[in-house]
Amino acid sequence: MRKKILVFFLFLFGFSQAQNGYLTYEDLSKKLNELQTKSKFCSVKSIGKSAEGKDLWLLTLSTSEKAKPALLITAGIDGKHQAGTQIAVKLIEQLLNDSNLSKLLEEKTLYFVPSVSPDAIAAYFNKVKYEKSGNATQTDDDRDGKIGEDGFEDLNNDGLITQVRIEDVTGSYIESPDDARILIKADPSKNQVGKYSLISEGFDNDKDGKFNEDASEGVNIDKNFTFDHPVFEKGAGVYVASEPETRALLDFLYLNQNIYGVLTFGMHNNLSEAPKFDSKSANTRIIKGWLENDVKAAEHVSKLYTEKAAIKDGPKLPMTKGNFAQTAYYHAGKFSFSTPGWWMDKVEEKKDSTDTKTDKPKKGEKTELNAEIEFLKWAERNQLNPVFVNWTSIKHPDFPNQKAEVGGFVPYVMNNPPSKFLDESVAKHKLFLVELVNAMPKIETTIPVVEKLDSNLFRITIKVVNKGMLPTYAEIGDKIRFVSRMKTEIKLNGNQKMVSGRKYFLRDALQPDETEAYSWLVSGSGTATISTGCATTGIKEIKVELK
Repeated sequence: MRKKILVFFLFLFGFSQAQNGYLTYEDLSKKLNELQTKSKFCSVKSIGKSAEGKDLWLLTLSTSEKAKPALLITAGIDGKHQAGTQIAVKLIEQLLNDSNLSKLLEEKTLYFVPSVSPDAIAAYFNKVKYEKSGNATQTDDDRDGKIGEDGFEDLNNDGLITQVRIEDVTGSYIESPDDARILIKADPSKNQVGKYSLISEGFDNDKDGKFNEDASEGVNIDKNFTFDHPVFEKGAGVYVASEPETRALLDFLYLNQNIYGVLTFGMHNNLSEAPKFDSKSANTRIIKGWLENDVKAAEHVSKLYTEKAAIKDGPKLPMTKGNFAQTAYYHAGKFSFSTPGWWMDKVEEKKDSTDTKTDKPKKGEKTELNAEIEFLKWAERNQLNPVFVNWTSIKHPDFPNQKAEVGGFVPYVMNNPPSKFLDESVAKHKLFLVELVNAMPKIETTIPVVEKLDSNLFRITIKVVNKGMLPTYAEIGDKIRFVSRMKTEIKLNGNQKMVSGRKYFLRDALQPDETEAYSWLVSGSGTATISTGCATTGIKEIKVELK
């Protein structure tokens, strides 16, 4: 009977995963190439290979091959967040179905890299499933000179790697009073005494007192980038940018100076709440805080996200070390925004107004509900099953005289809902992306004023203004000196000569609605050409007749 129940559970889980609608790497490759054949605005190419030799696909939406100001949208950098890849693909599909796409792309380009770590996709579809962030690189996670000598074991044969709780007088966990399935840290200030120890599912194969510490989980690409690299941390790689995926994305970012900003679907969120300006961290030798003008721009973008696109109640997900989103800002000088793209909707529980017995939180007491319990409630409301493996007793050889139970959340489930749950969020993020493109800098000029000072001497004056809602590039670009500065240049013909003024002027980022005036004294006649702009705004040219 027990065997039949187990077989049914495995069937149910397998059916559930099949219905999730997530793309395998092969599905993703096929889908992107299908989209390319269906639209004249769409092109696909590989920008590099993964550790396992899989292509990192770049899909470009543009009306021409000209390097126009662009946004780079990335996803699938951390293998635990496969929802990001699905969101990126759905976003591309919605854009291609939009009749206004050609207008959006008249002066802008959109680059998509929907899976930066394609090796990690395979783990999501493994027969024995555990949450894997890394690529296919063989790693010595515990740095003992051996690779993969203490990996996970499926102790209850359900095809899932969850957790093991052990009754232990020295344990620090107790069952949550709100849901006994969930374990929380015991709080001595509330007279709580720990009852359980908690480990990942498996044995201590190398008998070093640690469990599953060397499963050779690969390198998490979102910990392998150059800014604030977490040296020696598990999953960070043996050195900064050690992985081919990391280098491929960095090469693309640095070689394409027309990229204005980056939007990452990942495990961080600086869109629901914009970064704060901190003078100390923004003015240290190694800058670790957003610069003041960039914070103002980020606040505007955050309003587009929460108000214009109405994407509310985003979770607080702070930036982590070595991730791409921070590297794009601090090292490449690009505006960089990140969001998980999806989170469970919040439903306020109805309270009985006549209930006077309900305890009110004391001053200073935290009232936030446990995120795991909230997820279980959300899953139940949406009839999402199975999401949790109920605790089941097992005999664990490392704990022969203690009660051990296997259970916990199904791998990936909390951050990767079935595909249908992403659709509403994708529609809102498409609206946000359009708003962001429209807010990008727009360089305009006044009609050049030509004053004839003598028979063959002219003063030319022109004003350049940024009519966009965002600066011409991030202020930090001037600090790292890698981003192309604003350049205003006059090109003279053969019989013209500069009498006064510079051939070209360079300046820092032009803020929204900021104006700069330029003037030259030129002798000669005929046509002169004035150009102004930079890689992230595009170049505007004006012809001036001297006669």
